[in-house]
Amino acid sequence: MNPLAISYDTKASRAGYALRAWLIAVIPSLLYFFALVLIGADSLRPPAQVLDATIAGYSILVAPLLETALMFPLASLLKRMIPQQGQVQIVLLAAICALAHKIGGGWQQVFASFWPFLIYSVTLTTWLKRSNRAAFVLTALIHALYNATFFGVGALGVLLTVSA
Repeated sequence: MNPLAISYDTKASRAGYALRAWLIAVIPSLLYFFALVLIGADSLRPPAQVLDATIAGYSILVAPLLETALMFPLASLLKRMIPQQGQVQIVLLAAICALAHKIGGGWQQVFASFWPFLIYSVTLTTWLKRSNRAAFVLTALIHALYNATFFGVGALGVLLTVSA
């Protein structure tokens, strides 16, 4: 499956597109996370402060809006720097966004965030052809759903490891 071709189809419903893109972003990421748990490189139990309501609110509501807003000028700059190279623009946008996550984590965080940012970058660049608003809303929504999924996994991890 070519993730860069997940959907250049903006004729599909926005809800259907968002659901499909979220699944394409989250399923491989969950598989990667559970593989890390299986080999002992990560834990189902998140750090205590991670499930704080303020951090959850920021990660699910604020971060997707802020990061999507920051992606707009980067996408525009890449489009001017390397025109006619849409897939290269998408990969570079995802790589830059993933590298920015080194600030809050390490290289593992950069690696783990590249895949979802690849999907967000496809969404942003695809829907920008239709409208800025649609591109912003869909990209931020998919990102918010992704982050909410991992908060749900974290909450489930706490429940599963309470007696462990």
